[in-house]
Amino acid sequence: MMILIGHDNYVRNALVGTILSPDSSPVKRLRKAASEKGVLIDATSGHKTRSVLTLSNGQVVLCSLHPETVRARINGLRKKSFDD
Repeated sequence: MMILIGHDNYVRNALVGTILSPDSSPVKRLRKAASEKGVLIDATSGHKTRSVLTLSNGQVVLCSLHPETVRARINGLRKKSFDD
């Protein structure tokens, strides 16, 4: 399943490893390292980065949604798949 992470951008929910707030120094270093390696994906469409997603394939995604919103969307999909 795919989840909407804002601005018509989607990510496969099974790939999401962590959802981080972008303000801490370790996350800023992670973002810089991902950019240098060429695995950073900016899905903010020019808006403020409010969360940073790490994927199981090593990519790092910048998202303009709050971490709580992304988590709720992932949890909603998981709940929906259990209900089916």
